[in-house]
Amino acid sequence: MNEAVINIAMYVTYGLLVIAALAAIVFSLVHMFGNIRKAVPTLIGIGVLAVIILFSYAIATSEPYETASPTVSQWVGGGIHATMILVGLGVLAAIFTEVSKYFR
Repeated sequence: MNEAVINIAMYVTYGLLVIAALAAIVFSLVHMFGNIRKAVPTLIGIGVLAVIILFSYAIATSEPYETASPTVSQWVGGGIHATMILVGLGVLAAIFTEVSKYFR
């Protein structure tokens, strides 16, 4: 195939991907603000996730790795801490669900 045709197809694909992502975001926001009472649990979940990420970033060390700056190192450490916190919460939720099923 001609390299120019491949390049054009790639740009068309990128454009369609951006349009699809923007449409998904816009329609989700329109629906959420159209039914704000139903959106409250989702907004609370996003808030809790933001608090976990900020907490993880705050407790991460900024000691630089070999090829990363201190800021990047702190974000990487925060991401690792946030992942461990969320995995732990997932395990606790699974245990709680199974125990609560047992007592029903």
